[in-house]
Amino acid sequence: MKTPYFLIDEAALQSNLDAFTAALSELWPNSILSYSVKTNSLPWLLKWLLANDVFAEVVSDEEYELAMICGFPADKIVFNGPIKGEALLVDALKEGSFVNLDSRGDLKAIELIQGNGALNIGLRLNLDPSLFDSDDIGYEEYGFRFGFSDEVGDFAKALEGVRKVSGDVNLGLHLHCNSVTRSPNVYRAIGRAAAGLIEKYDLDLSFIDFGGGFFGGVPGKATARDYLCAIMEGLCGTVDPAKTTLILEPGSAIVGSAVSLHTRVLDVKDTVKTRIVTTDGSRIHIDPLWIKRGYLWESTSQGERFLSEQVICGYTCMDHDRLMVVHDAPEFSVGDEIVYKRVGAYSMTFGSMFIRYFPEVYVDKGSSRELVRSRIDVKDYFDIHS
Repeated sequence: MKTPYFLIDEAALQSNLDAFTAALSELWPNSILSYSVKTNSLPWLLKWLLANDVFAEVVSDEEYELAMICGFPADKIVFNGPIKGEALLVDALKEGSFVNLDSRGDLKAIELIQGNGALNIGLRLNLDPSLFDSDDIGYEEYGFRFGFSDEVGDFAKALEGVRKVSGDVNLGLHLHCNSVTRSPNVYRAIGRAAAGLIEKYDLDLSFIDFGGGFFGGVPGKATARDYLCAIMEGLCGTVDPAKTTLILEPGSAIVGSAVSLHTRVLDVKDTVKTRIVTTDGSRIHIDPLWIKRGYLWESTSQGERFLSEQVICGYTCMDHDRLMVVHDAPEFSVGDEIVYKRVGAYSMTFGSMFIRYFPEVYVDKGSSRELVRSRIDVKDYFDIHS
């Protein structure tokens, strides 16, 4: 197969999914597993998850429409984020989606609903950074962007707005929080915040949504069961699992560790400073935020000579397209393959079509490989932009 290409390990994907479904089945059977579409919106993946009874968690009208095209019924979609279209938000609620309100625009939109059946409406809480250990989060200075702050009175106003909605409301609470460490301590702290809010406003919740941001499929890291135990400990009995549905929104925990990028060495040269190894892969493919410094990787290099330093670079004309620096490793030669592992999250659908276009995606099905996305060629690119 022509490099570069992504390879999805279906067995690993299934194992990651099974870890969550098993933990939920044991500890909180009244639950919904909803996949974060933004993490990797590949249609094959969305259809695979739907076939495995997973919901879709979306954060835009476009993602909502994509989920519908991939076969998700409205009542198997969780609609989040601050940029929902007013008309789609109303339609989504009427059709049975779980909709977590995040903005004043969302609150205005629900005023348009008249005399409908049960509506699944959640309120996202803006969490105070002081609730967390400073090592666990990265937004101490300005706090988190999303949700309604209880400290400034916005959550109470939002709750009042929901209670004025015409029709029966299944009230929910949304508590997603970005963290640096992905520690279970983060979810324990979120649970405690939820417990305090539930008691303060005497909330009778139909559902409680703890979002995503979990590890998955990474040896030595927290497991799905670890996270669930932390959540339950934090809630401290304020929610009855038999009556309140728990929603989790894993993304990278499902797909991250199940994908690899396969590349080949195109050129090798020495400079006055170091050995430069140019490949047909790029940071564009696997590090769209340009923040990583290394990867779990392997190579077919058979070089007998070990070099103290080799700088692995991408194909672009940007000097900073450097994927990693390899120390004390066999010498790379033209044609050697370098495989980057655990790169399924925010990669194959977040990368750009800068200089070269989207590569192929295959699924490893054990005894065979299936092509699930063809390489974008020049004609495809021209048609998109014409």
